[in-house]
Amino acid sequence: MRRRNRVSESSTIRQALLPLAVFLILSLAMAGPAFAEPDPQYGGIYRIHNTPIRSLDPHMETASQTTMVTVNTNNCLLRFNPDMTGVEPDLAESWRQIDDLTYEFKLHEGVRFHDVPPVNGRELTSADVKYSIERVAGMHGRTSDFKHSYYFENKIESIETPDKYTVIIKTKKPYAAFVKYLSSPWSAIVAREVVEEHGDLKRHAIGTGPFILKEYVMGSHVTLVKNPNYFKEGKPYLDGIHIRIMTDPSSVVSAFIAGRLDGAQVTYHFMPTIQKQTPDTIVEQLEGTYMWTLRCPPWIEGEKALQPPFDKLEVRQAIALAIDKKRLLELAWGGFGKPQVGPVPSAMIFSLSQEDQVEYNPEKAKALLAQAGYPDGFSAELMTWNLSYMTQPAQIIQQMLKDVGIEIKLNLLEFAQYFNRAYRFDYEMALHLMTAGVDPEEWLIPYYGKVEDATYYKWSNPELWEMIDRQQHIMDPAEREVFIKEIQRKVMADAPNLFLYTQDRFIIRKPYVHLKRYLLDVQGLVGEYIWMEKQE
Repeated sequence: MRRRNRVSESSTIRQALLPLAVFLILSLAMAGPAFAEPDPQYGGIYRIHNTPIRSLDPHMETASQTTMVTVNTNNCLLRFNPDMTGVEPDLAESWRQIDDLTYEFKLHEGVRFHDVPPVNGRELTSADVKYSIERVAGMHGRTSDFKHSYYFENKIESIETPDKYTVIIKTKKPYAAFVKYLSSPWSAIVAREVVEEHGDLKRHAIGTGPFILKEYVMGSHVTLVKNPNYFKEGKPYLDGIHIRIMTDPSSVVSAFIAGRLDGAQVTYHFMPTIQKQTPDTIVEQLEGTYMWTLRCPPWIEGEKALQPPFDKLEVRQAIALAIDKKRLLELAWGGFGKPQVGPVPSAMIFSLSQEDQVEYNPEKAKALLAQAGYPDGFSAELMTWNLSYMTQPAQIIQQMLKDVGIEIKLNLLEFAQYFNRAYRFDYEMALHLMTAGVDPEEWLIPYYGKVEDATYYKWSNPELWEMIDRQQHIMDPAEREVFIKEIQRKVMADAPNLFLYTQDRFIIRKPYVHLKRYLLDVQGLVGEYIWMEKQE
């Protein structure tokens, strides 16, 4: 992943935002992932915002609202380094790969869970690591509830705990993504007794992390306080983190300008206002990995067949040809982002180049519809959730499809309602966000893998299943890259989804806030490194 600033001379929108572009260039010069401050100050409450949090259970959840909390309450064995070029130790003091199948991890001694019931500050051991990895894999509950079960389910031969501080994991076959999945925030280490007491972790974030969950009021706020017994010496610097639940972007900007927030993520529309009102604001413009995707209905062979007109390949291809991705991005997000090609976003390794891009060709789309038996088009419902970053592109897509004869009725749902229906795989079309991942196969297995492995979408193409399974065991990076690109081209040939764009993220903070920026979207707020200069 990389930071970038973008300026287009041709677009009217960009011309209007030229002062913003200059501001971003100047601000970006001040921003970055480096953390070279030698004398951090202690104290203070870092005030940030979030949208509504469905759940605090990292093993069951998929939205980054969850990890904004759990990255600070829980640790993993490893975690990604700031620029995602590798991993760094977290709970593991050291680790090594013994052979193609065997990994050994030595834990820090004396790591303690938070001093709250039911763990009451007990020491973390290798048994907790074993339990947590098994839980991610769906072994301690209904597998379908664990949205990242594909990380480890049927992949691990054994997890041995020869002593309190050693974990030895053997995979069944060489597994290219294994270390990355252990480093994912969705593989957080938890305590069995917390799960057993509460049934799940949806309202309880208790771990070994730098902050302790003091209060969680759904729809209102999350309060984290400093863990005085954190195992990393001298950390955290803050006394706490306060996360306000805010759904109105204007209110977020107003709170930041008024000094009620120390940091925020905002849309590009508000940057001129921020430039004018708080010119000393530090801005980071980051290329995103959450991909806007237009979905045709899922296909579950033997259970949910593809219904007309989507059972015709020509219809799915026509939908893809009808969407002008570049114009869609301009109208929906001011052009601050990148049109995407295949399922793996451009910010990640193994993504496709623009040479594989689906052409925008409405006349060809009309011809394909006629060839499929729909010369006058057809009608369909498109669902998404009712926040502007989804509804605005949905309305533009509606018009683009109308131009080729496809009449779209929009169904704008509440966030929870949308995902309840999406996970029942009950829709004709959907405008969706593909979740951020840590390995290219995370944009493949959960969507186009075997039906029993796919968690977010279903597509019953056995040829794709075999290819996706085969890439997992290719340990040579160059060979794996070539093959993963072949898989993406096969997905695009089937046209179950159209990969639209990723948005640039605008992350702002007050000049007195210092942090170590981790570019992984779901690992963005690593609170143990944040510190703030004392304000007079």
